[in-house]
Amino acid sequence: MTARIPGGDIRWKFDLAGGSAMDMTYALSFTRFALHAQTPKQITSCTIRPLKSDPRVDEAMYAHLIFEGPKTRAPNQEKPTQSQVNSRIYTDMARKAVFGGLIPRFWELPSIEVETEKAIIYYFNAMMPHVYHYISITDKTTGQTRYVKQYSGGPFWGNRNTSVGRKGGCKGWSTYRWQLEAFVDAVKGETPAYWVSGEDSIWQMESLDSMYHAAGLPVRVGTEVKKG
Repeated sequence: MTARIPGGDIRWKFDLAGGSAMDMTYALSFTRFALHAQTPKQITSCTIRPLKSDPRVDEAMYAHLIFEGPKTRAPNQEKPTQSQVNSRIYTDMARKAVFGGLIPRFWELPSIEVETEKAIIYYFNAMMPHVYHYISITDKTTGQTRYVKQYSGGPFWGNRNTSVGRKGGCKGWSTYRWQLEAFVDAVKGETPAYWVSGEDSIWQMESLDSMYHAAGLPVRVGTEVKKG
């Protein structure tokens, strides 16, 4: 996942939790969502390209994580074996445009690739799918690839009434709009179509802290909440 963030932007401020892995947290959350995972079992490597004006802030981060996968059992095995899933995450907030800075790297929009035993699944532009996206599924046996796009509806929202009175929502809604729809349902006391729990948010931040520790950087400063 790459971008070109101008100097002076708050995303570069350490005291405001700046850094590429923090701001581009989606790269990690994509992986955790795909695996239904909490935190990585191990971080085998984590390297950064530091910001020149503040080496505590990462311009870019390359991380190799290992998550626990599903338990598998071969026909001749008595007990199942705990599988492992390798995940490589790349974030860069200072990626230079090409051709003299004239053309942004549209092909590096936030994406995730998942390889299973039978298929390779690639989701292009998972963060801003309302602009354009596709999901390619390549069968590893036949080599055939099919493409899927989903701008509204789907397994979570297909039969849900939304705030506009239309089931499945509308094409062109950004991910923020879908979040708002879920939030409104929660406020009304209804069960949202999808919800990120407080626990899941904590696991996400614990994972990010672990990555910064592995890279030899200080973790981002938390905010103290005073009650009363």
